[in-house]
Amino acid sequence: MATALVTAFLEAKMREVSTSVALYSVSGDVDAAKIVRQTGSRIGKAIAEMLETARERLTEDPQLVASMLQGTMAGVSRRLLESRSPEKGVDAVRRELIVLACAYLNASSVRSVQTSGYTKRAG
Repeated sequence: MATALVTAFLEAKMREVSTSVALYSVSGDVDAAKIVRQTGSRIGKAIAEMLETARERLTEDPQLVASMLQGTMAGVSRRLLESRSPEKGVDAVRRELIVLACAYLNASSVRSVQTSGYTKRAG
């Protein structure tokens, strides 16, 4: 799931680099910010729904996990897009984001928490 999610996200961002860069630059505009929030909400919901179908249950609310993944991918992709040569770095970024997403999802699974002896603390 992590590989498919990261790959699809980066492919969408890199399809038209100049458009993605332009969208980031206007995202502070009031109307653009509303569109970004609405789109982000739909993406987050879709990711959470995907995560709910995973074999390993999550220890956290799937919406929270989805939000963390989405924020991470968005931040990393924005940094990539704002670099001098985004096309040159996309393969390395994809590999590293997949590692990051897999590690986070594995650490957030019930099985991982049960076998690691890790106990979550409140607050």
